[in-house]
Amino acid sequence: MKRRYLFALLPIFLSPLSCSANNGDKNTIKTVNTLMEYYLSSHVKPGNNNQYDYKLGDFNGDGVEDMVVLFKPVSKPGETTQLKVSAPWVYPGSKPSSEYHKSIAIFNGSKESWKSDKTRVFVLLDNLGVLETPSFELLVSKKTDKDYTGHVDMLPIKLTNDLIVLPTEAGIDTYIYWEKGSYHLFEPEEMP
Repeated sequence: MKRRYLFALLPIFLSPLSCSANNGDKNTIKTVNTLMEYYLSSHVKPGNNNQYDYKLGDFNGDGVEDMVVLFKPVSKPGETTQLKVSAPWVYPGSKPSSEYHKSIAIFNGSKESWKSDKTRVFVLLDNLGVLETPSFELLVSKKTDKDYTGHVDMLPIKLTNDLIVLPTEAGIDTYIYWEKGSYHLFEPEEMP
């Protein structure tokens, strides 16, 4: 009788433990909060329910896990050797507001730790409200996903690492991708 219980529990002990952004793992949520406080401190506030929306992936292709976080800036962070700030949502004739809307922080992890001097942080500020549409959801297309090829085929470069996907109200996905030491925004032309 005891053997049956042991074999019933065996799959539980053998299943891999992982931190998934989709299941809201408490350790990962704590890491997100710690990183936002450590690198961006007084420049940010969390989103809905006092939590950050985040996803994990290898966005720069170095084999180390990275993290993308959606947040609301309260001010523009100052740049450092570890922190780079850009505003990719700039359109001819658009009137940016003086306040910042939901924006993105990307943490390029290091093999040492998230708080290593090798960790790089990229803040992509939005002062137009592009990421605040009612149906917006932060997504990641991983190399192992079946729809990955469809996403990366849209890009102006050949990409082999995970991709940040930003859906729009019009149903046309936009993308944040890594190239030459920085993150870039790609917006496909709308089909007529």
